Amino acid sequence: MKSLLASICVLACASLSAKDLGMNPFFKHYIGTWKAAGELKGDNNVLDIKEEWTGAAEGENSFVVKGTRTINGEAQPFQWTITYNEGADSYEAILSGEESSQTIHFEGHVSEVNLTFELKAVTGNGDSSITIQESFGDEAKEVIESKVTFTGDTGQTTLQGVIKHEKQKQP
Repeated sequence: MKSLLASICVLACASLSAKDLGMNPFFKHYIGTWKAAGELKGDNNVLDIKEEWTGAAEGENSFVVKGTRTINGEAQPFQWTITYNEGADSYEAILSGEESSQTIHFEGHVSEVNLTFELKAVTGNGDSSITIQESFGDEAKEVIESKVTFTGDTGQTTLQGVIKHEKQKQP
């Protein structure tokens, strides 16, 4: 009987420690279908960005954003897989392209108070980076503003801009 109670306690404690990202105060607003548009500018370069994506919780500790991104007229599939790292009390986000190619690993934090999400990926030889700061642009939480900044190997900003995401109404 003691071993049964111990097993139940272990299972209950394990399930309490897992984060259901679909119920998270921040990520619950990402559930649904979205369209986005914006520009990234820098180094005499302008990237016109358009996206269509869907956000959904997958399992207890994962949230997936999957869709199509069009950059200067060229469409490509993408997927973000976001997980909570309990040991570090942070989030890990993997961005992958077609057939899991072009994988980029981001780490970040969510403010459940301010409802913001900050991600950073170290790229290149470890001197350059991509930073994304996301916040809601309206009271209804149906607009997300993503501030994106690419930096080069000396810390200079090479590309930056804002992408505005709007939740699509269900018919």
